Amino acid sequence: MKIFNKFLLVMMCFFAIFSFVACDTLFGDKTPTENPPVENPPVEEKPEDKIDYTNYTTDFSIKVKNNSTKKLVAFKGAPNAANLLGGIPAGPGNEHGLKKDTTLFTTSSDFVLFVITEEDYLKYIDNLEVLANRPFARLWAYFNTNAENNLIYEISGALGGEGSITLYNTSGFNVELRQDGLGGPVLGYAGHNMTQTEYSVNLGDYLIFPVFRKFNTARNEIVTVYPKYTGGKADGKACVENFSLEPGSASHILRTSDWVGEHVVFSSGCAYLVVQNNHKQGMQFYNGSEIVYTSTGNKNINSNKSLMFQIDLPKKPGTKDEYLPSQAFAQFSVGTALGGKTLPDFTYESDKIYRITVTGTTVYDIEISDIEEVGTIDFASM
Repeated sequence: MKIFNKFLLVMMCFFAIFSFVACDTLFGDKTPTENPPVENPPVEEKPEDKIDYTNYTTDFSIKVKNNSTKKLVAFKGAPNAANLLGGIPAGPGNEHGLKKDTTLFTTSSDFVLFVITEEDYLKYIDNLEVLANRPFARLWAYFNTNAENNLIYEISGALGGEGSITLYNTSGFNVELRQDGLGGPVLGYAGHNMTQTEYSVNLGDYLIFPVFRKFNTARNEIVTVYPKYTGGKADGKACVENFSLEPGSASHILRTSDWVGEHVVFSSGCAYLVVQNNHKQGMQFYNGSEIVYTSTGNKNINSNKSLMFQIDLPKKPGTKDEYLPSQAFAQFSVGTALGGKTLPDFTYESDKIYRITVTGTTVYDIEISDIEEVGTIDFASM
């Protein structure tokens, strides 16, 4: 009997312990048996991570090439957050498409592509306006709602050094500074209302050619002209500035007043041809087998429309700064990928505007009028 009582006592104790544990698990202490996993705090996004360096191959606004060693940030016009286009990776000069912001690009227009370094962007991110006169690069660009905008704007590899070039533009012209020739890379741009613009450049030797540009709204074409000297040994030659930047003498000032006046005239170094398409089909203008684009990126001349094409005259042999006053061309044609009509051999004169009219019904039936002179570039309007 005693043994039975002891056994019963042990069983009751065991049952009590089991009941306590079960109740504690179901209804009791919620304290975890192990330490909870430690959650990582959210990583704060850095300002540089917010710069969009995506290369947009479709739905882009414009294309650029960065030939410098700097990471850059681009704006449409003045540097402020509302005008931000995105980042441009450092060289070696690959094509990079900037995003087409639908709030910034609504109509066809020319604009200033304002570029600063990523370093300056991050330093002045809360006060970007202080950089208005201190761009890394300032280029004149054009956005065309009716074309692919495949023109490429190049940023010079000479920018971003320890030297400086300051341009005082007191003229009524939009000015580009081109290096080593009239068709050379653009060091910078200053609009007609930009009195003072400073560019940081590498030390070294510089041969700078000023070029003036203007968007002709009537023709939907960018007109480019350069100033050239009259009289003396420099007669007919382009205005040019030659100087060196070196330690102890690392800055240079350029003034447009030296390129405008009685001793200077303007020339475009090219002729222009207006193609009036009265054909029932769309047409294109060809130089040999190559399609010619307008300066604003158009190539298709729709029925009952016209486009103006720039015909570049060759430079005088052995020169960087002087174009031939006229040149005969016989390789131009108008048509489609299925064939076209060749223009007659014709001598085009610098600064003159010519016109042809295209007629017909099908792409196999193309007629063109004689080439006629219709005007001269109006430099006064620039």
